[in-house]
Amino acid sequence: MKTLTLQTGQKAEVVNVTQQLAEMVAGVQDGLAFFSTPHTTAALFVCEDDDELRADLIHVAQDLFANLRPFKHVRNNNPNAEAHLMSAMLGTSLVIAVENGKLQLGSYQNILFLELDGPKLREIRCRVVHIGPFS
Repeated sequence: MKTLTLQTGQKAEVVNVTQQLAEMVAGVQDGLAFFSTPHTTAALFVCEDDDELRADLIHVAQDLFANLRPFKHVRNNNPNAEAHLMSAMLGTSLVIAVENGKLQLGSYQNILFLELDGPKLREIRCRVVHIGPFS
């Protein structure tokens, strides 16, 4: 298993990790790459990446549950229930095909990490299952 460690700098932040994760599978001829983040207040997903969409993702992450406040999950004066809920909705893992050492992503697809309760030191883990070429 390989691990990418990243330090986020904001309470809510989008980080494009496509290149770093692609480097993790560069030596794989054919397989499936399983990526996961072991954090319950972050998300990992495939999406287009541009500045406006990043702002929209953060806006949704911060305001989607506004009409449902207050939440019961408040520990040590840390009201992060919304971060947990958004992480659960978007997910914390991905499986992406690898062919000839390259992640099989579409033209506008990127792998994005969404920090929801930062700044924090975070991890993304990668495990690859090698398979033969599809015939």
